[in-house]
Amino acid sequence: MVPRIFDDMNFYITPDRIYIEPSESNEFVIVQRPNGAISLHTTESKEQLPIHGYELRKICGVLGMVRLISGLYLVVVTHRIFIGLIDNEPIWQMAGTDLIPLTQTLTHLSEAQKEQNDIYLAMMRQVLDTPFFYFSYGYGLADTMQRICMNAVDNSILGFCTRSDKRFIWNIGMLKEFSHLDRYILPIIHGFVSINDVIINGHSLSWILISRRSVQHAGTRLFCRGINQDGEVANYVETEQILIAGQDRVSFVQTRGSIPLFWQQTPNMQYKPRPRILTGRDHRLACARHFEQQCKWYGAQTLINLIDHKGAEEVLEKAYDATISALANPLLNYVSFDFHKECKKMRYDRLSLLMSRITSQQDSFGVYHMSHDGKVYSTQKGVFRTNCIDCLDRTNVVQSLIAKRSLEQTLQKLGIFKLGEKYIDPSSQFDTIFKSVWADNADVISIQYSGTGALKTDFTRTGKRTFKGLLRDGLNSLTRYVKNNFYDGFRQDSIELFLGRYKVNDGEGLNLPSPLTVSDPKVDMRKRMISTMFLFEVAVFFVILLYPTEYSLKTGYMLLGWGIVFALTERFFRKHRIDFVDFPKLLSKK
Repeated sequence: MVPRIFDDMNFYITPDRIYIEPSESNEFVIVQRPNGAISLHTTESKEQLPIHGYELRKICGVLGMVRLISGLYLVVVTHRIFIGLIDNEPIWQMAGTDLIPLTQTLTHLSEAQKEQNDIYLAMMRQVLDTPFFYFSYGYGLADTMQRICMNAVDNSILGFCTRSDKRFIWNIGMLKEFSHLDRYILPIIHGFVSINDVIINGHSLSWILISRRSVQHAGTRLFCRGINQDGEVANYVETEQILIAGQDRVSFVQTRGSIPLFWQQTPNMQYKPRPRILTGRDHRLACARHFEQQCKWYGAQTLINLIDHKGAEEVLEKAYDATISALANPLLNYVSFDFHKECKKMRYDRLSLLMSRITSQQDSFGVYHMSHDGKVYSTQKGVFRTNCIDCLDRTNVVQSLIAKRSLEQTLQKLGIFKLGEKYIDPSSQFDTIFKSVWADNADVISIQYSGTGALKTDFTRTGKRTFKGLLRDGLNSLTRYVKNNFYDGFRQDSIELFLGRYKVNDGEGLNLPSPLTVSDPKVDMRKRMISTMFLFEVAVFFVILLYPTEYSLKTGYMLLGWGIVFALTERFFRKHRIDFVDFPKLLSKK
């Protein structure tokens, strides 16, 4: 039995120490201020809890510690939202956090360091405020049911953080100081969790969808693409569909991830920058490493590639196909499907062509099926790894269709469907729930990666493409453009800091240069110049607009002058457009 993580805890703050006391335990932890030294005590020991001179708070869990310029900060969960139960274990959504400084004053910092420390704090809060993080005190939320069973050890004393799949624990970079205190540390996953109690043909069921975003090669849409030297890919997500029906537990897992080659799509103020394959890199070796790990974790792989076969995406499709062919791995089956060509003019019914190509693989992969007492009836022997360019919109549409087929097979096998029934009734309440949850899954994963909701979710929600959905997609595409060009550098830096890939150094901003202060005076000048000219042009435009409407030579001269200035500004902007992109600063991605 895995020891449960401590639930609600008392949090005592004194000038010298911070005490963390579980509600139902005779032990507590002391964190020394300001050096962060941690020690475990019992109520019988000499070190007793404070009697007076303290501030008392209630917390839901501890995420760990992070070092910023001013010193160490303790990161704690203060609020939570109940999502539902999995095998009678509550699942929670993180709804509030706090960063507690162990150093009480900032008098040792310069004004510049204080400003930089505030930026780092804003970065931490940027990630913590991104929807959605989830946790459980008694269920291994970072693992699939199959992994939980495979990793089970009788009489194990290992906690959830030690046993769980580190690929999906988002506070992994904050755990060093708490490495020996498993019951005090709350592992969190980032992604999507939906738990639904439903009734199908009189059977009460629990249908669950869990998407886990990987911490490996994590980042934002245009600053994090492709693969790295370790074989880790961008926007990697493991999605598990669980059905709990009476004594049966059935799990079906799919994955998504960026095309496993070295490629970039660097923002440059263009609406859609062209993807570019990087030269001088060993694509085959990195791709081989990626799939070696994937096969180790999941077994056989059917690789569904949904990108275009023509246009800007063509170069990636051909390179991916060629690389998989060169690997000659018998566990890999490459399936290329030009989503946009096949489904143009909103013919999404043509996705049946893809489904017919992969049914035999899905049948051979199977599902993980066990009883409530741990008896295993079958295991899942392989997964579908689906991708498009972003691994968001097209990917989610196809994953939902694959998941639905798996679910229908399970409902038929468990005898929940009526005799002769093979498909979920499209007019049923459950069908509406199924489509809505998968669309929500698309939106949440998309917000976390690209900054906006997903595209094409009208098909996922309703089963057909709509004009209203097209308008919504247009707005989301425009919003993505703005965020990806003007805000994602900061978001990328925030993720690097949160995951511990960038570590703040002692003396940063004083004895050591801070990456936050690195700037090019020429770039700053250009930004100020364009901003000034733009405001001037807007003001002149409104002057002309409010000018007497009858035509005059003076009006013509004003329009001509305004047009010339506008053309010069636009030309200057196009020449220096890369200067206006918000690039990351902590670990250069430019």
